[in-house]
Amino acid sequence: RTGIAIQMTEPETITLAACGDILLHGRYLEIAAQGRAHEVFADLEPLFAEADLVVANMETVMAEGGRPRDDKLCLRTDPDYAEALAAADVDLLTLANNHCLDYGPEGLAETRSHLKAAGIPVLGAGADISEATRTVVLERKGLRIGFIAACHESTKPAPAATADSPGIAPLSENALFAAIDHLKPTVNHVVLLLHWGLEYAHYPTPEQASLARRAIDRGASAVLGHHSHALQGIETYGGGVIAYSLANLTDADVDWQGPSKHYRAELTEVDRESVLLRLRLTRDSITALPPVPLWLDDEGRPTPAVGERAEKIQRQLADYSRRLSDSDLDAFWQDEVIRG
Repeated sequence: RTGIAIQMTEPETITLAACGDILLHGRYLEIAAQGRAHEVFADLEPLFAEADLVVANMETVMAEGGRPRDDKLCLRTDPDYAEALAAADVDLLTLANNHCLDYGPEGLAETRSHLKAAGIPVLGAGADISEATRTVVLERKGLRIGFIAACHESTKPAPAATADSPGIAPLSENALFAAIDHLKPTVNHVVLLLHWGLEYAHYPTPEQASLARRAIDRGASAVLGHHSHALQGIETYGGGVIAYSLANLTDADVDWQGPSKHYRAELTEVDRESVLLRLRLTRDSITALPPVPLWLDDEGRPTPAVGERAEKIQRQLADYSRRLSDSDLDAFWQDEVIRG
């Protein structure tokens, strides 16, 4: 009798780790001036090393040049953080946010230049609409992951990029769905990085939830949200994963004196709580792994949360996630409007 040996092989599998907002103003300038920029992300390096891809939102201009805008809080940091992020194994940063042009076109161009020199691809903002809306495809273990980034006008960003002026990639349904349609045939997964929502709200609006779910229906595998600076729920829908806000990875007290205004705000506990979202991707599936609770310590370093602090973040995230049904979201926002 002849035996036939059948070799079973595991499908290609990668892990994508997603962080929240990276804000490196204030105290982080002094840390960099002391030559310690690389210490900020040191506690996360073991977690990042376990992932094949690490992505986040870079929400601080990384430049020495440029002039601050007159009409808003403006944030910038030391360019040394480009190398620090690269050394921590960050693979991709979105600049599609409301701070990317705080120091004008010069600040945006310098930010892009420093990150490019450090080997970190960026997307979501650029010198013109073509550069701002350019997608990025990263390949790991034979899997191609395509990224699209955009910023909603409600976050009060700088103007959207045009054919001959710098700015953000604007978040509109038509443009987003067209980008998904264009990218989807060339990759295994499409991941959206969206800057949207209301600051310090723990729930997305019904409009956000509707758009995110329709984006999954359109062909995206994941929607990763930023901007609220507060943790929001995570849901699985239609074979995809939606994380509405991953909160802050880093942040600092603000005492900013601009050309025409003074802005001051101190960090709260909400500012210091976040999670590292981990997604397992195969050629035709995506699965959310248990998120890792994170805490921003007193030195400004994001660290894995432990003990009661970790349990609190996990309970909150579970509660926010449970209340993502349409009826719960509608009831929450109707109550907010009435109370407002």
